[in-house]
Amino acid sequence: MNRVERVYRALEIGEPDKVPKGELQIHDELVSALLGEPVSDWFKAHVKVRNLLNADLVNIGLSGGPKTELIGRTMEGYPIYRDYFGNEWVESGKTKSYLRHALSKPEDFREFRMPPISLYNASNVEKWSRETDFCVFAQVGGAFDSVYPLMGLTGYIKALYQYPSLLKRVIEEVNRFELEVIRLFADAGAHVILVGDDLAYDKGPFISIRHLEEFVFPYIAIEVNLIHKLGLPAIFHCDGNVTPIMEHIIKAGFDGVHSLQPNAGVDIVSIKREWGDKICLMGNLDLDYLLPLGRPEEVGAEVKRLIREVAPGGGYILSTTNVLTRYVPPENALTMYRTAEKYGKYPVRV
Repeated sequence: MNRVERVYRALEIGEPDKVPKGELQIHDELVSALLGEPVSDWFKAHVKVRNLLNADLVNIGLSGGPKTELIGRTMEGYPIYRDYFGNEWVESGKTKSYLRHALSKPEDFREFRMPPISLYNASNVEKWSRETDFCVFAQVGGAFDSVYPLMGLTGYIKALYQYPSLLKRVIEEVNRFELEVIRLFADAGAHVILVGDDLAYDKGPFISIRHLEEFVFPYIAIEVNLIHKLGLPAIFHCDGNVTPIMEHIIKAGFDGVHSLQPNAGVDIVSIKREWGDKICLMGNLDLDYLLPLGRPEEVGAEVKRLIREVAPGGGYILSTTNVLTRYVPPENALTMYRTAEKYGKYPVRV
């Protein structure tokens, strides 16, 4: 069974030859540490490190787009940027602080337009699908996380109540653009479309379920519908506690859901018990303590637990809750993947 077939079988809630595994991203610093050499050729290094880990997938985003403009510096010397939409922010290298949001008054909402799709390309998706045997995930935005940064979360909440029809106009324009991106990815050879939309934090959704049902999930469902029409599976990525919205994620039509953060209160065993016959589960390896600070034997024990308790029956892809960050010691990353390779064969006997 090849890598694409393995991931597809899991997304069909079936048992492949072994548990698929992979990351949405691996930071270059960790890639360099794992390979014992600097990252000089990004593509070759990332192919090499995924082969080292026996990973099955890679996640790629959109390339190109309008240029971001450097418009000044703070007194401390940090750069100030302005993007196509008019957002202005300061970057310190570790944080990003907004000085101005593009949509601050009703007329901004009325005049809002996404950039032309012709400014973008899916060349990286095409390269990975053409030159490697990895299952290529292509990431597209959703209806919340691609919208609220245009006005800030406080501005978004105000718009929900003060001018909901104008907010919907912005959401519809963003949704139209994301549908064009999905078509671009499909044409480039993507195997899976990942819709990234962080709707939740540790306690649950950022906005009420009622508002999610009106302003978010209908538009996400439109994306999933197109993805399926193009013959591809759809995975939903959302950080935070997604337990209260699992029914909505499934109703939107997703084949899989990623993150499932244990430190946000997500019990993957309960999720598997209640919804495991309807949707593939991906993630749940903790990035707050276990992977960056835990001992290799702790990492190995948790991987074996997940394989033992979640993998049987299929429908599971082993992954961290977000990405393999630069803060993960190389020995922990290796332990995670080597343990999964050793014990993740079906039928599962851990």
